[in-house]
Amino acid sequence: MARALSLESRVLDRVRPSPEEEHALRDRVDRLLRILRERARARGLDVEPILVGSAAKGTHLKNPDVDLFVLFPAETPREVLEKEGLALGAFLKNRERMFAEHPYTHGYFEDLEVEVVPCYRISDATQKMSAVDRTPFHARFVIERITAAQRDEVRLLKAFCKGTGTYGAEARVQGFSGYLCELLVLRFGSFTGVLEAAAGWRAGTRLGLETAATREFPEPLAFVDPIDGGRNVASAVSAATLAVFVHATQAYRARPSERFFFPRSRKPLTAAAAARLLRKRGTELLALALPAPVLTEDVLYPQVHKAARAVADELGRHGFTALGARAERLGREIVLLLELEVARLPAAEKHFGPPAWVKNAEDFLAKWRGSRAALSRPFLDGDRWAVLVRREFPDAASLLRGRARTLSLGKNLDAATRRARVLEGRAALKAAWLGQVTELLDPRFPWER
Repeated sequence: MARALSLESRVLDRVRPSPEEEHALRDRVDRLLRILRERARARGLDVEPILVGSAAKGTHLKNPDVDLFVLFPAETPREVLEKEGLALGAFLKNRERMFAEHPYTHGYFEDLEVEVVPCYRISDATQKMSAVDRTPFHARFVIERITAAQRDEVRLLKAFCKGTGTYGAEARVQGFSGYLCELLVLRFGSFTGVLEAAAGWRAGTRLGLETAATREFPEPLAFVDPIDGGRNVASAVSAATLAVFVHATQAYRARPSERFFFPRSRKPLTAAAAARLLRKRGTELLALALPAPVLTEDVLYPQVHKAARAVADELGRHGFTALGARAERLGREIVLLLELEVARLPAAEKHFGPPAWVKNAEDFLAKWRGSRAALSRPFLDGDRWAVLVRREFPDAASLLRGRARTLSLGKNLDAATRRARVLEGRAALKAAWLGQVTELLDPRFPWER
């Protein structure tokens, strides 16, 4: 235990902002809020800009993003909120218009990453008019309850989640949000308390503070939002991410190491090394590459995950079993990599018909006797008629080339299949893809590298 405490003290020294960094952050936040107030006055707007997120709650790590919400009167028409909200954030450099339930601005102020998000000013969370309106209540709830010591406990938990690859509620990660980390520390008291509890979690774990749930939550992990009993703060956490987090807590408690917080960067396999590993396993590599639509990650990645499931299912229906799969946006492409047990099957496959005594058995026999697609005469296999037929797609690559456009990959990915590329074997070991190939063929946890 003493070793873990000493280790965690060193981790905190690396992730906690210094007094100088904290002073610089507060100075820039003050200037940002002043700019927003001045821009609002110039546009004749009755709005209130506020700081939310980890910087407001004092749970941020070094180099935090800054979330600034602009509270509009509840009677403001939605189109006015959206238009004026974007106009208020137009001073940011390298700005992008982002979309959640409604648009907001992402950009930079000096070297600070900033989001300016419009929302409605409401008196309690039950009046929620847009998806982000409850966020100021989240900030207030944590600020009123968290102790100075617990702010550092949250920092440790966030650093642990980042190091184990489980931090972030965005669709790409499907992990733990900053707000969830804060609530977990409030619930269990400390970083150590969270890890002790989490070591026994499983799918179906239900947690909360003083607020009771007002509905059932179907997700693997649930933490009842203390300001809204109908919301699960942990709704983003997938079963796979929960499993990694639980295993990480068990592994850390058994053998604490700074690698759980600061994992080593991983050197990708060379193409030659990856090819040798595939030969040793007797497996085949198959890749499907699609042009990446210009979308935010939260819009894109649910479709990427859907595409990966659709492709693996289609291959499985035709006898090609995927031992593993990786799907990522790499540059301007969505790349799906699959390690297959086999990439080619015999030309013949068995097609079953009805039992011999069923009245339409003669129809089956008439269809397949002399058929060009048949590679044998009909025969009895037990009590059922069967025939060997020519396999429509004897190799996985031809299957994907022939069927990619017919699969439901996602609203924005379906159109991209017109320019899909299918690569197999050595051709799939492109230099830009080797990082993902490495993760596919050797899926070690970050702290094990």
